[in-house]
Amino acid sequence: MIFAKWILLLLIGKVIIHIAQKFELPKFIKKIDWFVKLHSCDLCLGVYCYAFLSLFFEMDLLSVLGFGYIPFVSQAITGILVSWLVHIFTLGWKAKYEIVVI
Repeated sequence: MIFAKWILLLLIGKVIIHIAQKFELPKFIKKIDWFVKLHSCDLCLGVYCYAFLSLFFEMDLLSVLGFGYIPFVSQAITGILVSWLVHIFTLGWKAKYEIVVI
């Protein structure tokens, strides 16, 4: 059951990141360079998305790996690690199945 919960977390996060990047930023947010960079980087956006989702789902990698639970720090570390793993998986998926036209 816990495995299914992690898969659900990964899938929901990837869908949220994909949909968030498809929408254009409002003009007043485009003036803030930090938001523009965050919006264009799936790894960066994934850190925040997965940290929030791990807080929402009440899941963290530190307790799975045998460490203690530290509020918000555990979710931040979970967001960082899960975002990186999904990013690496996505890059591999694209490299495997992408059609390159020369």
